[in-house]
Amino acid sequence: MTQVIPRQEDELWSYVSKGDGAICPMYSECQVRQQGAWCLSDHQAEVAWANRLLDDDEFALSSRELRKFDFLEHLKCGKPFELVEMLAKQYLKKTKVDQPPVPIDIISLADDNRPIEVDWLPLKAYRGAIWRLRDRWEIQVRSGDTPARQRFTIFHEIFHVLAHCRASLVFKKRGNEGGSFNELLADHFALSILMPARWVKEKWARCEDVNQMAEIFEVPKSTMWFRLKTMGLV
Repeated sequence: MTQVIPRQEDELWSYVSKGDGAICPMYSECQVRQQGAWCLSDHQAEVAWANRLLDDDEFALSSRELRKFDFLEHLKCGKPFELVEMLAKQYLKKTKVDQPPVPIDIISLADDNRPIEVDWLPLKAYRGAIWRLRDRWEIQVRSGDTPARQRFTIFHEIFHVLAHCRASLVFKKRGNEGGSFNELLADHFALSILMPARWVKEKWARCEDVNQMAEIFEVPKSTMWFRLKTMGLV
């Protein structure tokens, strides 16, 4: 049975398919750039800093060190990121999950034709990877990471599974310090599905504590702070 793909999702995969995986496929025609707004593709140094922050499990930065990420408040992402956020919202809607934390077992919805298995291995170079085998998907996750970090990694990889199923481009691996554009999309998907904006606003209004928020959503502190920062809440 052919699966009907929502129009917005179809638009996302068309952008992904026409890109090379390394830079934004809309770079030359992006209205964000044309209006003079802050563009990820033009700020690779800041992107590298953001990647290091997202990858930081300790999150022991001082208030002074955190100020270097003030640019996140002014970040205006282009169309692909908006569509990824909508994809995460639609995916979550199918699960009927309506409060944090988002359960890992919903990853089974990513592909109707192949089951998805998760294996915990002593990976060195990467926190996670995916393999499409003949009869299933295999997500490999670094066994030494914290459960919160593993959850973020799994949903990052699920975006790649979705893209492989629906887009024609096979994603490239992280090839430089900043990471490829498709890796940024995968991170944004993990942020969006594990920390939906509406839930974050509701919970933050009650506690206003990053550590408690990270516990509620079962995510690394660094990713929780990153989400709050991009939403203008910290």
